[in-house]
Amino acid sequence: MPERGVEMQSWTYEENHDKTDGGRSFTGWGAAPYIGITDQLELDLPVNFEWFGKSGATAGTTFTDFGAELRYRMVTNDAENKPPFAPLVRVGAHRLIRERDVAELNVGVSGSYESGIVHALADVNFIGDVDLNDKAMDPNDGSEFAVRAGAGVSVEVVEDVRLGAELFAHIGLSEPAMGDEKTWVIAGPGGSWTHGRFWLSAVFGIGIANIGTAPRVQWGIAF
Repeated sequence: MPERGVEMQSWTYEENHDKTDGGRSFTGWGAAPYIGITDQLELDLPVNFEWFGKSGATAGTTFTDFGAELRYRMVTNDAENKPPFAPLVRVGAHRLIRERDVAELNVGVSGSYESGIVHALADVNFIGDVDLNDKAMDPNDGSEFAVRAGAGVSVEVVEDVRLGAELFAHIGLSEPAMGDEKTWVIAGPGGSWTHGRFWLSAVFGIGIANIGTAPRVQWGIAF
């Protein structure tokens, strides 16, 4: 994101635990402006909504969270001068609406590599849902911790169109987050399309462990 640039992004996703967590499923939608503070530092302000349901139980839709995240790219974003490998670090905090005494904190690193028609990306994000009333920070008393990690590669098949594949894992680290319903792995095909200032990407995640499917679609437009 160039300095003083703005990009609006939106995304929708599903997590279908058809054989785990009692058949519980989620469909989420979110949006955020990404603001270029400098050529290498970005601020994003996401909000998220979610539909949730479970076999034989009542479903519902809720405003889940809002927050802020800072992303620092360690190299220039200038098209003519940027190197093929671009590492990035980020920190963020989210206000959880349904759990008034819990704050979600995250810190992550990612790296992307682009050479010719090939683009590869790897990402690791540490997330803590911290119970603000848990003074001793006991991981078994309300607070939950997890790691989300993913990697993907894509190839430009025609101008502005890329096809590839992605692997993603959500790994629970503390007692409340352990169990089949909170640790799962997916892999699947993906693709993207760019048209001027607009872009669209999608991946169809197929469950490898403890989940059925987890498709995701994301799009954005720069101003």
